Amino acid sequence: MRLRFLIVLCLISLTAVVAVAQDPKKALNEEMWEAARKGDVAAVTAALDKGADVNAKFRYGTTALFKAAERGHAPVVKLLIERGADVTVKDTYYGATAMTWALQGDHIDAVRELLVKDTENVSEVLMTGAREGKAPLVEIALAKGSLKPETLTQAYAAVMDDKEKVAIAELLKKAGAAPPMQVDAAILQTYTGRFKPDTGNEFAITVKDGRLFGSPTGQPPIALMATDTTTFKPVAFDGIVITFVVENGKATSFTLKQGPTTTVFKRVEETKQP
Repeated sequence: MRLRFLIVLCLISLTAVVAVAQDPKKALNEEMWEAARKGDVAAVTAALDKGADVNAKFRYGTTALFKAAERGHAPVVKLLIERGADVTVKDTYYGATAMTWALQGDHIDAVRELLVKDTENVSEVLMTGAREGKAPLVEIALAKGSLKPETLTQAYAAVMDDKEKVAIAELLKKAGAAPPMQVDAAILQTYTGRFKPDTGNEFAITVKDGRLFGSPTGQPPIALMATDTTTFKPVAFDGIVITFVVENGKATSFTLKQGPTTTVFKRVEETKQP
């Protein structure tokens, strides 16, 4: 019994020692987080030099890089990246990255620092700049390069009809952006009408000034950009592809693909009044 008691006592003591040893590490991480929130480069550096984990996770899986990006503390963003911060981390609440927060806050310098490592999001930076009329973001993305031709075209489609975004349109044209594909007006007319899935709200397809628009019930029309004669994407946001099915010269349905989900919308035939 005495030996068993001593073993248990040793285990309890060892657990207490480990817990004490872990507390300073946690305190350092918290110190780094608070310094990043304040934009204190010296304090962040000191915490890292003492052993703080640059990729330590906090609420909803965020890191110190998130807080620095959200607050627009570009020098801290630069420091954290130089010390190994992972720019690809997504939080568990929004699925957002540090870049998401930098763009949300319109923190141009923080975005620039993030793009040093976060090259995967250069297209997001470009499209945000184009859609929101923020030329500095467009310039940063174009300077970074590696943009696909279709991304340049989509960005140009987002600004080409907006008189307040002429300067951005010129930037994109100089970078090689081509206008979106033009589909014959007669073909576009065959797509117009109301469509409905088996469950859910209707979706209206209309044509205005030679461009196709889609509008869910109760929502304003969304401009659609052609990628071929039957396939279109919203100009205002990414992640959706609409493909029309045509029979006897008229669209009978279209599929709306969003991520892994594909929904079929069938034409709602107009009932003739007697």
